[in-house]
Amino acid sequence: LNSKVKKIEKYETNSYKVILESGDVFEAEHVITSMPLASLPSTIYPNENKETKLSGESLKFRDFLSVALVLDVEDAFPDNWIYIHEPGVKVGRVQNYGSWSPYLVKEGKTCLGLEYFVNIGDELWSMEDDKLIDLAINELKKLSLIKTSSTLEGYVVRMPKAYPVYDLDYSKNIDIIEKWLTTEHKNIYPIGRNGMHRYNNQDHSMMTAVLSVRNIILGEKNNVWKVNVEEDYHEEVNSGRS
Repeated sequence: LNSKVKKIEKYETNSYKVILESGDVFEAEHVITSMPLASLPSTIYPNENKETKLSGESLKFRDFLSVALVLDVEDAFPDNWIYIHEPGVKVGRVQNYGSWSPYLVKEGKTCLGLEYFVNIGDELWSMEDDKLIDLAINELKKLSLIKTSSTLEGYVVRMPKAYPVYDLDYSKNIDIIEKWLTTEHKNIYPIGRNGMHRYNNQDHSMMTAVLSVRNIILGEKNNVWKVNVEEDYHEEVNSGRS
């Protein structure tokens, strides 16, 4: 945990040696990896397959920042989130954390998270936190989601590589890496959103891990690359959880 993997070396016996930047070394028969799939081909040694390295380098990400505002109101709106299509603001989505769970906010307060879809180094990413908080407050006012004096405090969180980009070549690049792994590295299991470069929700991401563990321990033949591929994106469907 909190340790960057520098290299994954394969033995002739199909087992692996995982080397961390700290110098620590771990030997393993199976490797479960949630590192960005883009980084995996250049991390595994030996790898003379230039096509897989190029495919990894070609996978792109979108970065993300969230401005969380604590409000002195019990409920700003009943939804978990609202997508914003108003051209006069830069915010793309507003989360209402209190609607996800009352335990995420203090009693009598709520917290709205304004989400901005950015790239590292652009204007919003580089903006000072205080200015981002002011921007978020002004945009909520413009959207009529808060009253003028309701904001108590604000926080900024930046998250690089939050979203895998689905460009014209992403599917082909993933297929190349998947074929290489299933052919030459059957004991390496990519999991999760970044690990598989798939825009999966949390339940789908966790299921890729569950199925990988079943493959290892129980000898099942689950194809984790097919998780959520055939299903509709469930934000568009009423899950019935309410």
